[in-house]
Amino acid sequence: MKLLHRNLIVFFLFSTIAHISAICEEITPYKFTETLPEYEIPKSSRFTTKRQKPGAPEIVYYLTKPHHNNFPIVILCEGSSDENNIASAIHFHRYFLKDCIDLGAAVLTVERWGVDGNQIDKDEWIKHYTRSQRLEDHRNVIQCLKTKQLIQGWNGKLIFIGVSEGGPLVTSLSAEYSVDTIATINWSGAGDCSWREELWVFIQNLIRMNVECPHSFYLNECQSCLEDIGSKAKYDVLMNSILKNPKTDEYFFGMTYLYHSDALVYPLPEYQKLTKPFLVVGGALDTIIESTDAFVQKAKNNQCPITYLRISDMDHYVRKRPDVIEASFAWLEKQIANVQ
Repeated sequence: MKLLHRNLIVFFLFSTIAHISAICEEITPYKFTETLPEYEIPKSSRFTTKRQKPGAPEIVYYLTKPHHNNFPIVILCEGSSDENNIASAIHFHRYFLKDCIDLGAAVLTVERWGVDGNQIDKDEWIKHYTRSQRLEDHRNVIQCLKTKQLIQGWNGKLIFIGVSEGGPLVTSLSAEYSVDTIATINWSGAGDCSWREELWVFIQNLIRMNVECPHSFYLNECQSCLEDIGSKAKYDVLMNSILKNPKTDEYFFGMTYLYHSDALVYPLPEYQKLTKPFLVVGGALDTIIESTDAFVQKAKNNQCPITYLRISDMDHYVRKRPDVIEASFAWLEKQIANVQ
C-alpha cells in the first residue's frame, strides 16, 4: 500500500513538472511600455518556411495556439521600423497574445528578412526591408499553412490585424484571401492616398511643428532638407529620382531609397475584394486622417462591410489608447461569434 502511495506521489510530481514545462515552452504574453524586454523564444513556437528567391534564408514565424480545436488564426502585422530600431516581431506577438487567445484564436507573426528573434543581421535587414517583401513573406507563410496543413486544430479561417505600416499589408491580404477571412482590424494604417501623397502631408506637418530633422537641425533651418522638400515640385523631383535609384545606402527621412521606391508603387486598395467585416480605426489628429476618411468612403461606395472608429482625440499611436484597443477586440469577438 505504501509502495502504491509512493508511486502515485511520484506520478503526480512528474505529471505536474511535465505540465509546467509544457506551459514554459509556450510564448508568454507581455504588454511592454517603451523598452522592449529580453526574451528567449520557445523553440516549439518558432517555425520556418522557404522564400521563393534562390539562396534566400527561410522565413521565420511564430505561432501560439489555444488549448482547443476548431480555431481561426490571427495574423498580426506590426508597424514600420528604421535601422536604429530593428526588433523581433515576437514583441508585437506577445503584446496582443492574451487578447487573441481570450477570443479562442491562435496568433501568428512573421519576422522581417534579417531578423530571427534576438539574432539581427542589420545589413540583410536594410537590403530587403520593403512593404512588398513583407507582403510576399506573409503570403508564403499563409500558403505554407494552407497547403501543408501543419496546424492541427486550425479551422482554415484567418483574421488579420495590422497597425500603421501593417495596415496596407492586412488590407492586401484581406483582399487576396477574402474567402478564408473572418474579419480584419486596421489600426492607423488604412489609406486611399498613395505613399507620395501621404508622405508629403506628413512632412508638411513636421515642418509646421519644426521638429529636429535627420541631420540634427530644426527642420525649418536645415538647408539640405529644404532643398529637397521646400516645395511640392522639388519634392516630386526627389521622389521621381528615388524611383529610378532604389539604393540601400541613400536615405530620406530615416528610410532607404529602396524602401521609398517600393512604397511609391505599392498597390492601392482593391475595395471590391474586401468582402468580409473590416474595422478601420483612425485618429483625427493623425496626419493620414484625410487618406483614412477617403478609404472608408470608397470602401462604403463599393459595398464593403466597413466599420469606422474615428477617434477625435487620438493621433497615430493606437497603443497609447487601451480603450480603443478594447473596443476593437469587442468588435472582433462579435465577428467571430457570427461565423460559429
